[in-house]
Amino acid sequence: MPEQPSIRSLAKKAGVSTATVSMALRNHPRISSKVRNKIQRLASREGYAGNPLVANLLTQLRLSRTVTYQSTLGLLFFGGSPSLLNDSHTFRDWVTGCEARAKSLGYGLDHFILGDSGVSPRRLAKILEARNIRGLIAFGLFEGNVIPKKFDLLWKHHAATVIGSHSVRPPLSWVSNDQFSTAAYAVEELFRLGYRRPALCLSENVDARVDNRFSGGFHVALDKLGIRNSIPVFSIDGGARKRFESWVKKHRPDGILTIDPGIKKWVEALGMRVPRDIGLVNLDNVLDKDRWAGMLQNNQNIGAAAVDVVVGQINRNEMEIPPFQKCVLIGSTWTHGKTIRAAAARKPSGGKVNW
Repeated sequence: MPEQPSIRSLAKKAGVSTATVSMALRNHPRISSKVRNKIQRLASREGYAGNPLVANLLTQLRLSRTVTYQSTLGLLFFGGSPSLLNDSHTFRDWVTGCEARAKSLGYGLDHFILGDSGVSPRRLAKILEARNIRGLIAFGLFEGNVIPKKFDLLWKHHAATVIGSHSVRPPLSWVSNDQFSTAAYAVEELFRLGYRRPALCLSENVDARVDNRFSGGFHVALDKLGIRNSIPVFSIDGGARKRFESWVKKHRPDGILTIDPGIKKWVEALGMRVPRDIGLVNLDNVLDKDRWAGMLQNNQNIGAAAVDVVVGQINRNEMEIPPFQKCVLIGSTWTHGKTIRAAAARKPSGGKVNW
């Protein structure tokens, strides 16, 4: 029976040290691409397959040591004004999560702003090559969830993932909040507190950007909980404030789910008090002085997960658009606040729904 190939035997055939082979198989940046490719082709030809138990042990040993610099990743912000990076708590948390996770794994993180006034694709490709950046994380405002075709040259030679939305083109893997369960759990919490006419106020553009998972989770939750109301989703796009009063008077919601804190001012302008007359839930909540009730989307964990995805791709030498998309969904956490009743007005019927 022929002897199974090992790192030692590969090193002997390649004329290099065992350490060089080990690092080449892990795509370590200290090994040149020429040597990496040579050793990886040899390993494939020889039928080498690493022992997952040994690999896991070595990973744990490496993690227990002081983290050393591995390489640098690129964080790409697409579209919109650069001020959005500061104005949006969601974007800020994604970036913070990326930075913290990258640092913990020994990676630097270079920031790039792309778009009409940002770095051009060709210029960026040269910068990435000069800095030996092999992993990219993209986020921002993509019209129709499509990254412009002019950036296609970036995805042919880099590990890459998208944060926040499903990339229709190119079909990159992506990391996002699980908006479906976020909305569903919020409805369940309102139901538990005695609310029976919950409604959803949301931008159609925002919902479309996440494949209508907010509205999907909302409607499925209503159905599973047996809430038979016919309140249509209220779109906050284009002149919505003028339509809001007639919508509230016609449908009489007792609780509103939204991601726009400005809804509270609209409600109060109608002479209604929160939460006595109507409850409010933020589906992308923050812990601040306003103390809304709602769902914390754990956005820093989303950023951290994006780094994990890209580093994993680098370690597996996946440097192109994947044959099929992979998606990592991060769940949300319910937080009580002063925008809803503290106790149920009546005992709810039914039990907890599993999503």
